[in-house]
Amino acid sequence: MNQWSADLFTGAAADRADMAAILAHALREQAAGRGELCDLLGLEPAALEALVARWCPGLTLPALAPPGPLPIEQSDLATLLLWRGGRTSDEARWLAAILARRALEASHLWEDLGLPSRAHLGRLIERHFPRLHAANTRNMRWKRFFYRQICTDHGGTMCLAPNCEACAEQPLCFGPDAD
Repeated sequence: MNQWSADLFTGAAADRADMAAILAHALREQAAGRGELCDLLGLEPAALEALVARWCPGLTLPALAPPGPLPIEQSDLATLLLWRGGRTSDEARWLAAILARRALEASHLWEDLGLPSRAHLGRLIERHFPRLHAANTRNMRWKRFFYRQICTDHGGTMCLAPNCEACAEQPLCFGPDAD
């Protein structure tokens, strides 16, 4: 891969591909009866329409219903992402809401977003929340890292992500931390 093609997948093109994957995943979930699109993404209809206009022009959205009330941890996660993330752009606000909402799901965050790999999620976070990405010095799983940050901010020492107890990969996340 030459430098030009490597650069192509680190900026706007990478954002476009990631947003398309996230939207496609949420649309599949909606079609499967898992909820309304705005609830699945944690976005108000106007924000979702703006995101689509910017990153996926031409995509036709179904009728949008406003999301229901936010669970407290979803609000806490979105606040963490924006406060610690280092960005205040529209994309950062949209992504903070989406990441916070999808972090409440049962699988790894990258899977719950519909991204092809954990590395894709890491690069997305690095582009839009660089300070938060830099703070993850031990390369923790992102859900675990987010919840640990919130727990630490509130004086705790070890808090689990919402679905860790049922995860088959719990030993990978909660074994000894690598140096």
